[in-house]
Amino acid sequence: MSAIGKGVRFVGVGPGQWFAVSETHANEALANDLAKKLEGLASVADHSSGRAVVRVEGPAVRDVLAKGLAIDLDPNVFVDGAAAVTNISHMGVLVWRDGEAFDLAVFRSVAGSFYGWLEEAAAAYGLDVVTTS
Repeated sequence: MSAIGKGVRFVGVGPGQWFAVSETHANEALANDLAKKLEGLASVADHSSGRAVVRVEGPAVRDVLAKGLAIDLDPNVFVDGAAAVTNISHMGVLVWRDGEAFDLAVFRSVAGSFYGWLEEAAAAYGLDVVTTS
């Protein structure tokens, strides 16, 4: 499951472990800010250079992801805010749902392979992968 705070989403990755992401805070600034706010309650480590986060949305998004993801993305099962640590096409991935979009965090070392897989999976449905930033 995931939860949203002031400009930060916390994605559950295991018992007592959270992956924090933000579209408004820079990576190191987010880690430093969280470390100050959580001092004495939790430890914070900046892993921003280790993962790439990709947002996937649009027509047939569930079908595209299902080509490599072995979890049920039906909106009645994988509800808004749901999260899972799993594999996609043999690559470790953290996936969470944000409205009708899915965010996927993969290790940077496999980001190129993941992008290639995503292009192939989308092409099967006549779709293109478009980067926005």
